Amino acid sequence: MLTWFPTPYPGELFYGILCRYYLSSGIREHNIVKRQLFGNRAGIKMATLYPNAAIHAVLSQLPKGVYDGRDMIVHHTPFAYYTRMYSINEREALLDDLLQGRSKTPTHLWKTFPRGDYALRYCPLCVQEDAQIYGEAYYHVEHQIPLSGVCVRHKCRLRQIAVANPRLTLNNSFYPLSAMETDKKPDMDISPAELRVSELVREYWMLPASVSPPTCNNLYQTILNCGYMTIARQTGIIVDKDKLYVALCNYHGADAVEKAFGAHITTSMANRLKTWEQLVPDRYIMIQAMLGLPTKNVFDPEPVPDKLREKMECMAAQGGFCTLRQVARAIGLKQYEVNAILRHYGMAPFWREEIPGKSQTARQGLLRCTVDEAELERIRQYSRELGYRCEGAFALDCIRYVMEQGNTPHKD
Repeated sequence: MLTWFPTPYPGELFYGILCRYYLSSGIREHNIVKRQLFGNRAGIKMATLYPNAAIHAVLSQLPKGVYDGRDMIVHHTPFAYYTRMYSINEREALLDDLLQGRSKTPTHLWKTFPRGDYALRYCPLCVQEDAQIYGEAYYHVEHQIPLSGVCVRHKCRLRQIAVANPRLTLNNSFYPLSAMETDKKPDMDISPAELRVSELVREYWMLPASVSPPTCNNLYQTILNCGYMTIARQTGIIVDKDKLYVALCNYHGADAVEKAFGAHITTSMANRLKTWEQLVPDRYIMIQAMLGLPTKNVFDPEPVPDKLREKMECMAAQGGFCTLRQVARAIGLKQYEVNAILRHYGMAPFWREEIPGKSQTARQGLLRCTVDEAELERIRQYSRELGYRCEGAFALDCIRYVMEQGNTPHKD
């Protein structure tokens, strides 16, 4: 039975709670304290970003009902962030495994965790503020998520604690933040993009456990709505991967984008983003920040409008005298792209077929009309814009169109 186990501070990292227990124990041999906390599992990794069986090992030694295991995992580890893109059922299954002491870090997570010299982080101003409020500084969960580099509260850059070989060292020993040497002067030189990304990381972590990606993909649709699309003859509308990558680099900087996406966005990557199969939130957040899309809209089950489809449907509903060439010009696309769009949306063509040449004029009769030079030039120009090769064919098609509309006068 563990005595005097600390009460967690708001948003305190689970490893930090263990560090404060280490301080309060008065014992300076790290291995002895680990055996107290974890029993025969003293070799367990206690400082991983994704929670493991360490939580169950500790809470099982505390009086029943003193601490809520679910609350400890959700609010004192980055679990909610790393499982945000899972379905509710999948997240609950993972949570239940942790509560029962069955832990297995999903492969895609440990493969994406930082390596090398990545250590726990802190905000210099939070250190000062926490010391004033609680009497000691502590590690905040939101500061440890690698994609976040800024303290959202104080808008200053996060710092790392100075430990050698942190990945191994932190799992074997206790390094309370209040006992570490920390920078006193904050670095306020941050970009709007860095701050926005950190804000979104915090939002993803703090969303209710019931929030998961909806059936629709509003982020993907917003990518298309913002013009990052290309139209293929066979596959219809897809993301313009190169254009999107360049835009991300312009917003976040090339180094940050390469770290998250690699050297370029692949077709497979774009497809996984579309179907929510990219389970680490980092790439969604990078794109979301650049697009200026609120988190509420990302997870809203109500689809955002497809602007291109709305435009096409509006043109179809208006009807009128138009040709494929005119439709293509109106929406700034090539004619084959318009056809591909209609196939993509399952819409029928709504324009008039272009009538070639004078061959359409009846040979048996001749229709004449007199117009002045200015009006004749307007007719010629308009017929060319619609794709007619001569104004006579255009005039004849206009007459046929009017008659097809049912506007022929009837005798009483």
